[in-house]
Amino acid sequence: MPGAETAISLADAHAPGADVLFWLKSRLLMLRRGAVNALARGRPLRRVALPANATLLADDEHPLYTLTNPRERALELGKVQNLRIAAAAVDGTVVAPGETFSFWRAAGRATRAKGYVVGRELRQGCMIPAVGGGVCQLTNALSRVAHRAGMEIVERHSHSVQPEGFFIDPTTDATVFWNYIDFRFRSPRSVRIGATLTETTLVVRLDALP
Repeated sequence: MPGAETAISLADAHAPGADVLFWLKSRLLMLRRGAVNALARGRPLRRVALPANATLLADDEHPLYTLTNPRERALELGKVQNLRIAAAAVDGTVVAPGETFSFWRAAGRATRAKGYVVGRELRQGCMIPAVGGGVCQLTNALSRVAHRAGMEIVERHSHSVQPEGFFIDPTTDATVFWNYIDFRFRSPRSVRIGATLTETTLVVRLDALP
């Protein structure tokens, strides 16, 4: 999915039948990726607090609120709630030398049972309301810090178009969709992922562990 510089809003609509076709296609891809992931699953994920002697490799800060259209305020608030849950799931994750980090393995599927709500989701070139919408802001930030820290990018997919409200660097753009569109990187050393939210900002960092 090549990146583009076309801004879109929630007013854009799908073509007739697009939702049904997407649902069928996505379910087949989910089943296939699920089988692959089950065979490749490694050791359990480990999470630790940030040690005082850790070395910062890269960090990234991005504003949580970027929309100017008041009609989409509720969806932006939903996005922030979804980011809060996803960041908490990823924060503290340790990636051992030679190990591959998978966003979906760390975060798990975005469901209402976990507290995810309706946010903005970019699907097939259209901005739509969807449960878990907006977590791509976190994967974009993870992609940027992984790139700056010299990690090997194993899997990365660009958005089909540029969401309204901010510019996405096509070299680090990283969209996700459970579970077959993932963001993954491999680390040559032991690193810890940090992901937190302030009142106005998403903060992501990558630290080398001693």
